[in-house]
Amino acid sequence: MTEVEITADGPSKGEFRDVMGRFASGVTVITTTLDGEDLGAAASAVSSLSDEPPSLLICLNVTSTTAQAIVKTGTFAVNVLAEDSAPIAQRFASKAPDKFQTIAVERGQTGVPLIAGCIAHFECVVDETVRGGTHLVFLARVVRVSSKPGNPLAYFRGSFGRMETAPDAAALHAVRDYVVGAVTDEAQPLDAEAIAAELDIEVGRAYQSLVALTTEGLVRRTGATFQVEPVPDQVIFDYYAAKLAIEIGAAAQTVGAVGPDQLAELRALLEATLEYSVDGQFSDPEGWIRANNAFHEYLVGLAGSVILTETYKGLRLPAMEQRAIRESTRATAALHDDHRAIVEGYEKGDVALVLRTLTAHAKRPQETRAEAAAAAGLVS
Repeated sequence: MTEVEITADGPSKGEFRDVMGRFASGVTVITTTLDGEDLGAAASAVSSLSDEPPSLLICLNVTSTTAQAIVKTGTFAVNVLAEDSAPIAQRFASKAPDKFQTIAVERGQTGVPLIAGCIAHFECVVDETVRGGTHLVFLARVVRVSSKPGNPLAYFRGSFGRMETAPDAAALHAVRDYVVGAVTDEAQPLDAEAIAAELDIEVGRAYQSLVALTTEGLVRRTGATFQVEPVPDQVIFDYYAAKLAIEIGAAAQTVGAVGPDQLAELRALLEATLEYSVDGQFSDPEGWIRANNAFHEYLVGLAGSVILTETYKGLRLPAMEQRAIRESTRATAALHDDHRAIVEGYEKGDVALVLRTLTAHAKRPQETRAEAAAAAGLVS
């Protein structure tokens, strides 16, 4: 067995806190009541200890008034905050004199306050208290639990955020596509239950996805209701700027370096896009969007980077294109000409032609919007 020498020189306080900050955790509020006064403190240091009997441990700074109250009462509750509860976490992490002002609470079995809207509550009785450095560690039996559906508030690198599991991510992508496709130049109401039914996902995930999309500016929330907001043109143009950056990088690496089979597939994907337009108009807009997306994803995929391809897919461009195509049927000729020039550039090994065409291609949404505005008489 290799012996490890432990020296007195460990990480500094700042180094330790910085590295620990890279450990993402859920956020809770520890609450108790003493002599008729409710007390609480935000805490992320909460851990399951045992399931026989059900037990957990929490850590609070020894100077915390909540910690000192728990020492005297021997009871507390762990309130697991929902992902939209950052203001509550900030309040209980502060030195505010009356943290419970405007906070809705219920009374637990032991009389401790339970914060309404949390996704879980644990009511606890202290079995043992241990001093560890600057903190008190309370080992406690859980005497009552409750929970409801929802995602937890997360804490990482000094900021609050949301935890996203793989199913949540898939639901979020699907709802984002739905919302972007529903965008018009006027606000429209959104029904979480209807969206869930149409997309075949759980209502809770549809609801949480709409909450998440409020941070992107796509959705506005008023109480329990949502509406899709008109997406500013600049947001759409920013998406296409990101698309261009990825495609330019992929093309710069791959033009002149791909084999005949890959060139043949790229041309086949080009030809597939032609099937969805007739006489300069989109005969099947949704079919064209799928074919166009397949063409561009294949181009990016030529770089051979899974990460790059997944980043490109993450832009969710097909949903954005629904809006542009809905507003113009005159862009098909330019789009097809661009595709032909890109394929010809690949076949000739002409990187300058491909990069120049990709740059022009990325400007087509702006041209389409300008055409739509002119047709509506919004510009002279």
